[in-house]
Amino acid sequence: MVARYVAGGTGTGGRLHRLSPSRSNCRPCARRASPAAVITLLTIRNQGVTLPGSAASSLRYREVTMGTIKHGLAAVALAASIAAGAAAQAKELVVAIETDIRGFEAIQGRVLGIAASTVMNAVADRLIQRDANGDIEPQLATAWEASADGKTYTYTLRKGVKFHNGDDFTARDVAEHWNRLLDPANKYFGRLFFSPIQKVVADGDHTVTFQLAHPWIPMERLHAGVNFGTYVPSSRAVAEETMMREPVGTGAFMLSEWRSGDRLIVDRNPNYWDKDKISLDRVVFRIIPDQATRYAALQAGEVDMIWTDRGDTILKAKEEGETIVHERVGQGAIINFMNTARPPFDNVDARRAVQHAWDQGVYLKVSFKDTVPAVEHPLGASSTCDAGYRGPDRDKAKAFAAKYEAAAGKPIAFEMIHTSTQRGRESGEIMQQLNKRAGITVNLQPVDQLQLRQKVFTNNYDMSGWRIADAQDVGPQLFALLHSKSPYNLTKYNNPAMDDLLVKMRTAATGEARAEAMCNVVRLMNDEVPIQYRGGRKHYTIVGADIDGLRPLYQGVPDVRYITKN
Repeated sequence: MVARYVAGGTGTGGRLHRLSPSRSNCRPCARRASPAAVITLLTIRNQGVTLPGSAASSLRYREVTMGTIKHGLAAVALAASIAAGAAAQAKELVVAIETDIRGFEAIQGRVLGIAASTVMNAVADRLIQRDANGDIEPQLATAWEASADGKTYTYTLRKGVKFHNGDDFTARDVAEHWNRLLDPANKYFGRLFFSPIQKVVADGDHTVTFQLAHPWIPMERLHAGVNFGTYVPSSRAVAEETMMREPVGTGAFMLSEWRSGDRLIVDRNPNYWDKDKISLDRVVFRIIPDQATRYAALQAGEVDMIWTDRGDTILKAKEEGETIVHERVGQGAIINFMNTARPPFDNVDARRAVQHAWDQGVYLKVSFKDTVPAVEHPLGASSTCDAGYRGPDRDKAKAFAAKYEAAAGKPIAFEMIHTSTQRGRESGEIMQQLNKRAGITVNLQPVDQLQLRQKVFTNNYDMSGWRIADAQDVGPQLFALLHSKSPYNLTKYNNPAMDDLLVKMRTAATGEARAEAMCNVVRLMNDEVPIQYRGGRKHYTIVGADIDGLRPLYQGVPDVRYITKN
């Protein structure tokens, strides 16, 4: 008779799992142990014991010969001892991310994508954050209040907090960080999104005040968002210009290694102010650009978690049931820009024709396998806004196209730039096919991501894909994208009525007034179509069956801090 056991190491709490004679492995047993852990397989056959041992990436076999069952029991005890030692070793989580990180300094890094945000969230803290239920909870701030006129927000900061370099965390760090981003001379990319903030003042070591030009509803939850502004860096690291590649925060983990194009490794911060909530000792972020390779690594137990937006992978994971799929619908939208500064989209009839020719349902079925919802506005599923969306209607598309041709003396034709990725090609080809049915010509121009951004920012395009990022409040993005004086108005849309609505939205004194103004903004945008929706925002992360404690995917970002491995 053959009895097989696997000591599960960090992935299984060090327990011995008995395998049936008909199976050589099982899902818990296949989970990858941490580099320090040893997975031991004990096979007892007649009078002999074979004890293969594996550590990290190698598998070594040791033969133990015994004359009596007593020796066999001793070997079993040895295996159990090794397993117990494995459980005591560092608990490591391996996360597969899609791209390398540009850097962690706000002005140079410009934008935090999903991958960078996942790492940043581990090494730096915010003043407040959302808990597992979506409610605001204290982090670096322990209390906060707004003035009666809504123009001043005062935060009381947590005492005794240290940066990774040993420096004390104080109000000066918060004030210097924000004033640096607010300074027009520094040309911070995201400044426009929080421009109602005029100045940040430190009052002693543990009180900081944000002074606003006018009441601004998003300020109530601003610091719980995921962006460069909300994470507080070490003032010394910023001054020494090391923050870009050597981030220093107050977070639960500290960067210990960064191999560009390969991986980032963060180790547990032993001095973390909230360390009792942290179970992991190390998180390894492996950079695996290819989605299929990421999922295969998860199935093989080489990684514990992956982020994905590929519908086939999501559906396969749900069907197989060996992993856990976490998902969350957010605000924002996947969009197309129409450049209103040059033909044909300087004519609203051309934009309306292309809008009615478009069908989100077709695109989402082909490209996302219906794992992303269609949307009529970017305000999120909880919004009740009647947005006046122009849905697919071939007859209307042809009517607006004919109206444009009568005025312009030629039919609608335009170029769409798209990334040369599979999804980019799908987007372009579907756009081309749907418009062809309405008599509209679409020429496709594949470019790399850098070229696409350059063309959009220099206004050298007709149509291009983009996104309205998931956020707690998309109003600041709408203002930036649509106000005629905004440097981030990348469609060059210009309508005084829209400018007035945007100002009303920004300066609204109550949440109800802001929601109404925002709905009016979206209704006018949908009518004149400088921006076209390709789909909503729905985020997915797939984890191994032994992973617990992952919080909801706020703004699509997996939060590794509170994860436990069972």
